Amino acid sequence: MAAPPAGERMLPHKAVYALSMGALRSSNSVVETAGRFEFEWQDVCDGWTVSQRFRIALLYEDGLSVSYGWSLSSWESKDGKRYRFFIRRFDAGGTAESVRGEAELDADGSGKAVYFEPERRELALPAGTVFPTRHTSRVLEGAKAGGAPVWSMVFDGSGDEGLFGVSAALSRQLPGGAPTQLASPLLAGVPSWHINLAFYGPGPADVEPDQEQGLRLFANGVVDEMRLDYGEFVLDADLTELSQLPPPDC
Repeated sequence: MAAPPAGERMLPHKAVYALSMGALRSSNSVVETAGRFEFEWQDVCDGWTVSQRFRIALLYEDGLSVSYGWSLSSWESKDGKRYRFFIRRFDAGGTAESVRGEAELDADGSGKAVYFEPERRELALPAGTVFPTRHTSRVLEGAKAGGAPVWSMVFDGSGDEGLFGVSAALSRQLPGGAPTQLASPLLAGVPSWHINLAFYGPGPADVEPDQEQGLRLFANGVVDEMRLDYGEFVLDADLTELSQLPPPDC
């Protein structure tokens, strides 16, 4: 079978986003935000690595200023069955917490995650669980097939449980050649979709999303035009830099 066009394949890349205040709500006490989000996705022969770095400063209407951030480094096997992660959370005083662990899935998506930091513990993963890169591939497959909603249980190690339900729904398809936020040859002629994501806790009582995202997802896996809705406030993440990472020497 012929290989798909370059714009249709997942592109190892580094993307940088500028974070700013989105739409204001009447109940919102945050009056100003500024930050930066860096994302790297790399092919490493036996798997995929992801590196994320997020820093944000919030100014509240009472004059209080709060800054925090996190970083996540992970490796996911290309068969989608194994995953390793290391997460650090920061506040204004420096590193607040480190989380490290690994997970493995059986053929039906059930499995187990083992945390080594901050303390050793184990977490059972239900059937149908996927890891982050496999989830992105699943959303792209759904979009290319016509945009049917995609529901997944995703484990990435973050948050209290590391496991969350994600509902992905297509809102609009854009053809290759549609204007892009950042002029880049890596996006030229690549079709894309506006996708709405809602993130839920893993329990049956978690019927309201903890977070929602709106984004433009390109067929090569690059994300643009992100809007991150945390309930209390909304962040706009605008793509400012995009570069292709070198292929692995396998």
